[in-house]
Amino acid sequence: MFSQISTGVVPFNQASDWQDPCLTRQHISFPRLAVFTLLFLTVIGGGIFLALLEYRPYGIQLTSIVIYTAAVALYTFSRNRNGAQPFLLSCPVVRRQLPRLIRRHLGFLAALFIVQTTALNLRPNLSAHWVTPSSRDASLFTLILGVLCLCLAIVQTLTNRSLLDRAHLSAQTEAAL
Repeated sequence: MFSQISTGVVPFNQASDWQDPCLTRQHISFPRLAVFTLLFLTVIGGGIFLALLEYRPYGIQLTSIVIYTAAVALYTFSRNRNGAQPFLLSCPVVRRQLPRLIRRHLGFLAALFIVQTTALNLRPNLSAHWVTPSSRDASLFTLILGVLCLCLAIVQTLTNRSLLDRAHLSAQTEAAL
């Protein structure tokens, strides 16, 4: 009980013996830190590869898929802000949801690839105003495509977290019965 008070960790249901493994962990493990650091560096370093592969066939799409996957994984499983619950890959509740999360992610990746490929195929038909960058800013086309990809990532992250929250609540309910 004292460890729960000192770390701010409170189980969902005091009457139940079940405690959420994602909340009862009191420290970050080295493997988790290494994975999150790698994901963060992948997101940041992806810009370099995006610039290098920009003119290769499907270079933008493939680089975007890597950056997108790293960003979604990072924000789905980390604590984020406002005290949001972290989700551990070692948690049995999370492990049961991994196949569903992977299927959903593949669907989002397909949508990302289709949106980017369609937009890049339409680019030569757009007026110069849309595709020419200004002296300081990126082109309007690039900004709109980036915002679309960002919105797709936000939707996937929020729905993933919602799915994992519901799975944890379901596991808590089953344990209380």
